Amino acid sequence: MKALQFVEVGKPLQLAEVAKPVASPGGLVFKVKACGICGSDLHSVEVPGFLQAGSVLGHEYCGEVVEVGAGSEPWKVGDRLTAVPARPCGTCPECNAGMFAQCSQIIAQGFDARMPGAFAEYSTCMAGLAVKISDTLSDAEAALIEPLAVGLNAWRTASVEPGASVLILGAGVIGLAVAKWAQFFGAGDIGISEMVPARLARARASGFAPVIDASEHADPVIEFERQTGRKPTVLFECVGRPMIDKLIAMAPVKTQLVMVGTGMQPESFTVVSAALKRLKMTFPFAYVPSDFHFVQRMLTSRRIHIDGLVTDTVALKDAGAMFQLLRKPNDHCKVLITP
Repeated sequence: MKALQFVEVGKPLQLAEVAKPVASPGGLVFKVKACGICGSDLHSVEVPGFLQAGSVLGHEYCGEVVEVGAGSEPWKVGDRLTAVPARPCGTCPECNAGMFAQCSQIIAQGFDARMPGAFAEYSTCMAGLAVKISDTLSDAEAALIEPLAVGLNAWRTASVEPGASVLILGAGVIGLAVAKWAQFFGAGDIGISEMVPARLARARASGFAPVIDASEHADPVIEFERQTGRKPTVLFECVGRPMIDKLIAMAPVKTQLVMVGTGMQPESFTVVSAALKRLKMTFPFAYVPSDFHFVQRMLTSRRIHIDGLVTDTVALKDAGAMFQLLRKPNDHCKVLITP
């Protein structure tokens, strides 16, 4: 089968012929129907030593089961799925308590050569972490369950009070996902700061306000207060680049900073600057398996929509070129690979 492989830092991903995976006990093999290109994929190829040569990225996926491993009942060939993209050890205290994301031996799919991702024609997942997809959802909706779950977990981790004013920095798919959940759970003002014109337009079209052009307002908190008459009590960082120092400088007293972007580059900031403002900093990561089920229910009931999130789809043969394009400034939100 064909798969898009990481070669080394500084080189484009390479389309290669690799062996089709085989279902292991407790596992499933699926034909990939759609897989999103994530910001963490784009960041990971820039970090020396983070990925092994031959790694296959891709963790935001949906597919159709083609092989069922022993002990993976009641899954059957032809079922549609998405899955928590990981392989926890299954034996540590955290796994036994159902807290798979906290497993110290967890293998993150796509970022570890031992569990290739879904930038390929076929991939694998653990049956116990897979979610059967409703026939009422499209492949695009199913592939967006994972990033929507990231936004959901970020919102839940922040424990935002109903009616609170929030400011989201970055209008990529995660920023918009957080905004959708903010709206869903009853936030007051839902501000978004972004500097790419197409993303600003997307945020406005989705009904969020205020939408602040970061190229014109270096401190979006000031503009947020000017437009709403209120200061945000929670700032969600959804950019994934070093900016903690800037967030501390702009944050009002007693603000909560929620670092959703999961940046992979070193940060530098002065702790006392945050302490003097009595700031709270939260680092949400990923999700729990039940989030996938909840997101699917909300999509199926049309209480959450993916409107404005998917901006393009590409075939696997063209995905390498698209990946390179996305590493530079661009207008896209979520691009899906459809092998």
